[in-house]
Amino acid sequence: MKKLESNIYTIIKYIVLTIGTLFFLFIADIFVLAYIQANDSKANVNAAYVADSLEKNTDETGAVTYTMTQDGINYVDTHNGFAFLLDNDGAVLWEYRMPKELPRQYTIEDAVKFSRYYLRDYPVYTHITDNGIVVLGTEKGKTWKYTLTYQGATVVTYIYALPSMLIVNVAILIAVLFVSVKHDHRRREMERTTWIAGVSHDIRTPLSLVIGYADEILHIAQENGETASDKNMTHVSENDSKILRRAQAIEEQAVRIKNLVTNLNTENKLTYGMGSWKKEAVLLAAVIRDTICEILNRNMDEKYDIRVSISEELEQLSVKGDKELIKRLLENLINNSVIHNPQGCVIAVSLTQKQYPAFRKYTLELFDNGCGASRQQLQRFNARIKSNKLPEHGLGIRLVRQIAAFHHWRVRFQESEKGGFCCRINL
Repeated sequence: MKKLESNIYTIIKYIVLTIGTLFFLFIADIFVLAYIQANDSKANVNAAYVADSLEKNTDETGAVTYTMTQDGINYVDTHNGFAFLLDNDGAVLWEYRMPKELPRQYTIEDAVKFSRYYLRDYPVYTHITDNGIVVLGTEKGKTWKYTLTYQGATVVTYIYALPSMLIVNVAILIAVLFVSVKHDHRRREMERTTWIAGVSHDIRTPLSLVIGYADEILHIAQENGETASDKNMTHVSENDSKILRRAQAIEEQAVRIKNLVTNLNTENKLTYGMGSWKKEAVLLAAVIRDTICEILNRNMDEKYDIRVSISEELEQLSVKGDKELIKRLLENLINNSVIHNPQGCVIAVSLTQKQYPAFRKYTLELFDNGCGASRQQLQRFNARIKSNKLPEHGLGIRLVRQIAAFHHWRVRFQESEKGGFCCRINL
């Protein structure tokens, strides 16, 4: 569930970022196109301007001539073009800089053709006046002219189709983002899991050697001092006593590192669903006793007293779960009491049941009479896990919660009746 929420949050973040970027680009494109259009409109050729600057002159004999004002001449020259006037019969009455290759007589068919497109590859523009048709041409290759024609029904179809197309495009964009983010997230999960698994594998052998050599040193020092317990130092020499303390410290820290690496590997696999965990019938009481026996066999200091309380009717209680994960949960809770109570404490593990009219509730509880945890720490332990980021402290407690969630158990951390730390798990 946490993984899904994280993926959804990431996808929503990418979608918002993408839509915001597209919106910004859309607005920017509008300004760019407006700027281009504004500059292009300044360069637009307008035959009406030439027509307005054309003056008709009649002499005493009645002969008609045409002249263009200086502004009109400058306008035509600015566009490096030419101009001429056609009468109703298609004859050229007046011209200015008209290329010699162009004819001086046109048919109605010719006029219709060049009024819409080109005149011998020259882009031309026309304007009808009382004197005839004014034609303004520009140089070849500088202007693109094409007339687009659409049926009214087609335009209406476009109007209705464009919003749907936009919605489909956005949906495709979101789908692509979803798949891309999910694939990238999965790839990162695999890389992280592989890396942590590799580190765990590489560190296992040297840690085992360190723990083995430390244990061997402890036995040698004890034999040299003719004592069987590292607590009875009466006949142990000062040098042997120092060796014993250091060997014991080395073993304790090596075991602590080993537990940390194991927790890290397990936490990562649980978070990203990479572990091969199986839920099968497990005798919970047997798992509890096996776990505590393994802990006691690791030369646990005698100042820690572990007590187990399981009623006889719960000895055969079977739960659906993974045996290794349950053992890891118990080890983390016991190690937490050991680490935070260096002066020693009593650690109690109990399995109880309570009968209700409609159901029966089983409770696994581990508590100690040590220093306990502050109110702020308990609030943090019980708070909802909002991030996959590993905490600097409390990885063991976090893993306890994840293992409980994997088995659909409810876990609660609180102060024990004797003032120490208590973890209550409702099965």
